[in-house]
Amino acid sequence: MEKDVITRLNMRDREEVVKFLKSLWNETPQPCPLCGGALDFLHKKAKKSNSDWICTACGERFDAIKLLCRLNER
Repeated sequence: MEKDVITRLNMRDREEVVKFLKSLWNETPQPCPLCGGALDFLHKKAKKSNSDWICTACGERFDAIKLLCRLNER
């Protein structure tokens, strides 16, 4: 499963994915790994969550907790 996450996000290795996840949790997101667009909070009004992000350009959703779980699956 780790390889699936890495290839789906167009990244080279596990460390690059971890760096991307840390940027989401620090609320300083890197550009979308798929299209290069800006990432924004998925939930803005009721409850800001630093684990759910959406790309404003392509609409891809990034759930950091699910990505981490898939990255750790063997």
